[in-house]
Amino acid sequence: MKSRDKLGYPRTVNIGESTLSVFEVGRLTMKLSEYLGKGTRAPEGMAIGSRIDFPIYNAHVAIGENSIMIDPCDYEVLCPVGHSMRPEGYTPPKSLLAQLSLAGFKPEEITHVIMSHFHLDHCIGSTMKVGESKYVPAFPRARYYLGEADWNSAENRADLIGTPEVINSLGVLNQYNLITFVNRETDLMPGVTLLPMPGESPGHQIVRIKSQGATLYCIGDLFHLPMEVADPRIMAFFNNPEMNLRSRISFLNKAAREDAMIFAAHMSLGKIKRTGTGFRWYESY
Repeated sequence: MKSRDKLGYPRTVNIGESTLSVFEVGRLTMKLSEYLGKGTRAPEGMAIGSRIDFPIYNAHVAIGENSIMIDPCDYEVLCPVGHSMRPEGYTPPKSLLAQLSLAGFKPEEITHVIMSHFHLDHCIGSTMKVGESKYVPAFPRARYYLGEADWNSAENRADLIGTPEVINSLGVLNQYNLITFVNRETDLMPGVTLLPMPGESPGHQIVRIKSQGATLYCIGDLFHLPMEVADPRIMAFFNNPEMNLRSRISFLNKAAREDAMIFAAHMSLGKIKRTGTGFRWYESY
């Protein structure tokens, strides 16, 4: 595992013959009371008014001749100065595209872009602004993958008409006819599979990568925080509780059994282990 900049990112790890690179692109903050779903209790010892931080991590996977970007985010577009979820006085790292360039990854060489779901912090870096008002695909030769249920949701349909950030990202990709909509378990290439895991959103999906007996899961927002691994009933107000809990329980058992490496968009790299009473998240660095 190697660090290349003063913040320690990107960080890289080999999964069989594939290489995962993790980039930190920014941080979000909010009160626990603003995050938790109705009727959801705060974890023991944690005040409901305390603040929680969400780092935003993006991932790149190199496997064979394929160059895969996962959940690209443009932090300054997502969370400009003055935004309620931007920490006061915070200076973010370099942009994702700048970090990719420094790490030797050229946007035009990316072959696949996987968006775990349609929330802006997972897709707003899929396009970039050129000139005064035009937006174009940030990875022009890539195919983009999104859950079909997310695209067809009433929320997304409304946002494609009335929300500039969605119009300029998912809307632009659709205009360029670059999105493949996924509605079932889908093999993208040997060793790389998209798995539906709804609940965070209707079409939320995760990525499984298998290589030389090793397994990596890129799980998007299946879990946001380690406390949700310990108690999967803890979840955000926008989650579908029943659907999300089913997806989480299914994945917890699978991840622990397989001893898989896990990339989570707001927890970075780690593993899920069984405990005497359930499961626990263990960071890998």
